[in-house]
Amino acid sequence: MEEKLEIFKRANFFPGLQVGPVYWNAVEDYHFNKELLYNKLFHGFGIVDGFLDSLQVQAEKTKGGLITLLIARGVAMDGYGRPLFLYEPQVLVLDPKKFKLPATVYVTIKYEERMDDYFQNKDNPDLQGYQKRLETVKLDVVAEIHEPDIEIELARIQLVEEDGGGIQEIKNNENFTDPGVNTLDYRFVPYASRMKKSVSSYLLKFLVELLNYTLTVAASGHEVLPLSSLRNLQTSALTAKMIVQCAGVSFEDVIYLVTPLFDFDHQILFEIAEYERENEDKGRLYTSKNAYEIARTAMYELGDRIKSYNNSYEEIDLILKSHRAVMENLKQILITNEVSDDDIKYISYTMPHVLLFGEERFTLVDTINLGSRESIESHQFELLDCSHPSTSNEAFYYPDGVLVHDTVKRWIGGSMQFHLRNIIKGRKTLIIRRTDIFQGNYSVDVSMEETEAKTLDVDGVDTRQRWRNLFVIYEEGEIKDNTGIIKFSIGEKGRDNSGSIWIYQML
Repeated sequence: MEEKLEIFKRANFFPGLQVGPVYWNAVEDYHFNKELLYNKLFHGFGIVDGFLDSLQVQAEKTKGGLITLLIARGVAMDGYGRPLFLYEPQVLVLDPKKFKLPATVYVTIKYEERMDDYFQNKDNPDLQGYQKRLETVKLDVVAEIHEPDIEIELARIQLVEEDGGGIQEIKNNENFTDPGVNTLDYRFVPYASRMKKSVSSYLLKFLVELLNYTLTVAASGHEVLPLSSLRNLQTSALTAKMIVQCAGVSFEDVIYLVTPLFDFDHQILFEIAEYERENEDKGRLYTSKNAYEIARTAMYELGDRIKSYNNSYEEIDLILKSHRAVMENLKQILITNEVSDDDIKYISYTMPHVLLFGEERFTLVDTINLGSRESIESHQFELLDCSHPSTSNEAFYYPDGVLVHDTVKRWIGGSMQFHLRNIIKGRKTLIIRRTDIFQGNYSVDVSMEETEAKTLDVDGVDTRQRWRNLFVIYEEGEIKDNTGIIKFSIGEKGRDNSGSIWIYQML
């Protein structure tokens, strides 16, 4: 159908205007034609689903040898934007003898107007006529749709003679994808869009933030504990976020985005318990944490709210908050708590795979073990221009009283350098090294090609609890290569030492 835009002229009344039938009909046409344009642009072509009975076609038992089809009430839009109103159910008689079998026939509906409400003037026949135009429809069963912009298919039937000859009945559809012969087929019925309740900008913003938070927790959690449910939750949250941001959602759609999140919340908590039972030797007691019980309670509350959901803003608010509670406690179960500058110094346990430093999430990408020849060689670890280099196995305490064993290299003057591995250039990078501060209170210059030198301060002296974790941060863009060389310089006569080194990046 060729697109065209008529010139709209709205009526303008003024004193002395002579108004007759032509003028008033033009006023009506103005409103009707605008309605057609809006319908065509914003609703499209086909049945309006979910309104009244959606023009559903059902086969009725034959009466007196007749095959009848019952067309339920509903509304549709044709290609011109005209609304097709079927006010009451109607019965169509299907006569297979009218068609050359086998044949596919179509149950159709199209727009029709009838003049209605006749006003009779016996005294002056020139002043009489129809007062209304009834907007109605014509239903039919046809062998071919000749005007696809006007005729809307409600169903089709593949008519095939039965073994005894003729067709005794038409069956209702029990298999949408493969209805079979002499059965109503709804596969090719078009549907127009129906406007739904919108999502407020505030709810939309909260929803995007929640999905992004879910995505982050799932990704971080999977790095710590590689459960398939965590990966599935990540994928589901990413997909939902894309739908919300790119395609948009109605208020009615929100519950369908959240329901899969509940399914994965339930699966994750179940799999954590299973993993713990199957790996008792690893000593990971996730379910003993208070956060696990809180997360499980929030998850069951989420499930109950979804089951009793009443399509209200109040309920969707509580549902989203319940899911967030699951995520917040899942984060506490699997991911290291947020650490500050001072916290890093005193981490005596095994460095976590994921480190929450401030509000930023760093992932462990490399470790240098100075007691491993393979690790030293792969990182091209070197002591340059130094005197009295030594290597020793030490066991010192952290301030929390934990005794930790490590291999330590010591030197006087010069510098220590090594190659960074497994990094991505341009990413924010955190370099942490374990250091013995028995002889502290000095500074080390940290340098990398094409990057301004940084200072690593070895503050304080502790002769009893000697381990500290010292760090430098390279901001985004400072790492220029995927295999950069980093150097720790102490000067000509200074003393320095290093234990294990950890490299974290924001990924």
